[in-house]
Amino acid sequence: MNQPLKVIFYVKYPYYFPHFLPISKELINQGHEVHYLLSEKQNTQLMIKISQENNLNYLIGDEKLFELKADYIIHAAIFKESKKLQAKSIFMDHGVGTKHCDYESALHFNDLVLVEGDYRYHSLQNKFPDHKTKIHKVGFSKLDMAVNDKEDLKQHYFTKYNLDKRKKTILYAPTFFPSSIEKMEDNFPDDFKKCNIIVKPHYLSLSRSKYRNQVKKFNKWEKYDNCVVCDVDEYNLVPFLSIADLMISDESSAIFEFTALNKPVILNRFLKLRWSYYLNPNKLLKRLDSDIELYRQIGENAQNYQEMVEQVNSNLKNPEKFEKSRIEYTKEIVGLVDGQVSIRIIELLKNHQKREELDEL
Repeated sequence: MNQPLKVIFYVKYPYYFPHFLPISKELINQGHEVHYLLSEKQNTQLMIKISQENNLNYLIGDEKLFELKADYIIHAAIFKESKKLQAKSIFMDHGVGTKHCDYESALHFNDLVLVEGDYRYHSLQNKFPDHKTKIHKVGFSKLDMAVNDKEDLKQHYFTKYNLDKRKKTILYAPTFFPSSIEKMEDNFPDDFKKCNIIVKPHYLSLSRSKYRNQVKKFNKWEKYDNCVVCDVDEYNLVPFLSIADLMISDESSAIFEFTALNKPVILNRFLKLRWSYYLNPNKLLKRLDSDIELYRQIGENAQNYQEMVEQVNSNLKNPEKFEKSRIEYTKEIVGLVDGQVSIRIIELLKNHQKREELDEL
């Protein structure tokens, strides 16, 4: 009944690691067995490097997914073959917010589905009543590090990037599409000379050729003394959430991660779209939940670049401006931010395992 669990984390993309690492760290601390299975299709060398830096037991190769035996396999990639796994399958989305995810498939093909806050939990409970027992509200594991290791992260990254501690720090963390990157000015860092600027591109902005114009913009910005552009090896956004005083983003779920730490965010509404989206605006809406408009109240909305500059300066001076909305929507979207999400997930697994064992008696 109290045997250690064997848990495998299936990592399809490098940016899944920040969600998994706090859980696996706590599992190991509690004496459970942990392994990582790395996809061989998405920058495997970077994933190997991350695994080695974190002293993880890891294997490589998607074909092994159905060969390995464990109590649980935790993943963030929906696949219909989940029922063929030689383990109970747990799905947890890699993002947080209101972007669409195929939760119907996730609930059908997995044994447990982990969600963050009230918004997703109640939405799924109402939409899929037959799967209620599979849905569990736990919070957002990625933020455990930001809560528990905040000061260590700040010290390390201020030193690593030679940031001026006397200055305010602005984090620009856009998504790859739809994005505001191409519509930002070439002299963006120069408009905030008195601040540190950290640009944290999405992994796909740096790894796919279709976004080469975004890379050109990054190359221009990194020439400024007050600007740091993170490369693809910086897979983890959490340290920069801890460092920054304000974040600029667009349609990235990172806005909810940042405001969960009760700090101001600017939402860029001036986006570069593909021609097919200009011709068919409804196509864009399919990428977002209809409730996105409600949650835009979490911070300032900039309709153009100059408006963004003004809003950044205003919110740096008055960071408390949207505090009430941040607290309210964090509960809705992100859930409880207490550094204990990983512990709750492990307790859930242990209780689930006990019920499974009792059912077999």
